[in-house]
Amino acid sequence: MTEMDMSTMSGIRVAVVIPAYNARNYIAQTLQSVIDQSHRALEIVIVDDGSTDDTASICRHFAASDPRIRIVSTENRGVAAARNTGIEASKSDYIAFLDADDLWHRTYIERMLSALHPLPNTWGAVYALHRLIDTEGYCTRSGSSLNARDTIFTRHLVFRFVGNGSGFMVRRAVIEKIGGYDSTYARQGIGGCEDFDFELRTAEHFKIEAVPLGLVGYRIHSAAMSSDRSQMALSLLAVTEQCIARNPQLPTFVANCARASAHLYAFSKFAALKDWRRAATSLKHIYHHSPMLASDILFKLILSKADRAARRTLSKAWPVGEQKRKNFRKFEEIDPLVPLVGGWSRFRTKALFRRLSEIDRSGECSAATSSQEA
Repeated sequence: MTEMDMSTMSGIRVAVVIPAYNARNYIAQTLQSVIDQSHRALEIVIVDDGSTDDTASICRHFAASDPRIRIVSTENRGVAAARNTGIEASKSDYIAFLDADDLWHRTYIERMLSALHPLPNTWGAVYALHRLIDTEGYCTRSGSSLNARDTIFTRHLVFRFVGNGSGFMVRRAVIEKIGGYDSTYARQGIGGCEDFDFELRTAEHFKIEAVPLGLVGYRIHSAAMSSDRSQMALSLLAVTEQCIARNPQLPTFVANCARASAHLYAFSKFAALKDWRRAATSLKHIYHHSPMLASDILFKLILSKADRAARRTLSKAWPVGEQKRKNFRKFEEIDPLVPLVGGWSRFRTKALFRRLSEIDRSGECSAATSSQEA
């Protein structure tokens, strides 16, 4: 990109929508990661979703010294409704979403905008990858390195490239086409995967670009919505089924893979909770897709119990704090060009990826071509 292109890009305003509910422990770090962005033309909209702690006062403290920050207060209605409120309160042509406990690398907006803006309007969004961070901001492990671009609908349905709600930027035209986030999941008590639902609906109508760098610090902690394992499992299963129902043109093979992928995730959550009834139901779905895969899962479940016991013993002998200092680095200290690792598995194979890529390229499953030509 030339210096003239960069200069033109620097004036493009991007709305950053941050839903926040009782986020006092992390909101200051999150906001600082936005304020420090190399791209300065930002419209920062914080939606205080009925917090009962001092989230709002922390946000007001930041807003007092940064005129780009605006705070919108609502009753508690869930993250999807909060994001929609933020979208409605913003005016920029590009909208980026960030959860109140996650972090962005300082070049996040710059890299995302540089990837999406030069593309035709048929490209509606761009996503980045993530690294997992703990309560103190240490990177505990890499997120998946798997990614795809262009028409990615079937691949994203099965592989779920984004992985969280903080790595997605859209053109406002996407909102005008598909609407905002679906708040009905929260009203049914199965909120948690509304971001995946939103990404899928985007992918049904638009091409999507990828910035395959670990630009997002996805925080894992006990108070996060994602820590409710049962709800997350039920949410992902519901999102997957709604997507399949919304797209009757999906080949049976793709629908079966999507269900198997969702039930793999659900099984891991239910098994961790020792909810063996629901875990067995998910395992039956996986067995229907692949008996060998189901057998492999049971074998790994036994091994994982032994591994957890060994880790507990190790943690007693080697304090966690010392382990962090020796093995982990803070998210902001890691060069985003350091490669992410992992993602392939017994189910998520290169052969499956290639087959779904062919289906995506054929346009067989995407509403994008027909809707944009109509």
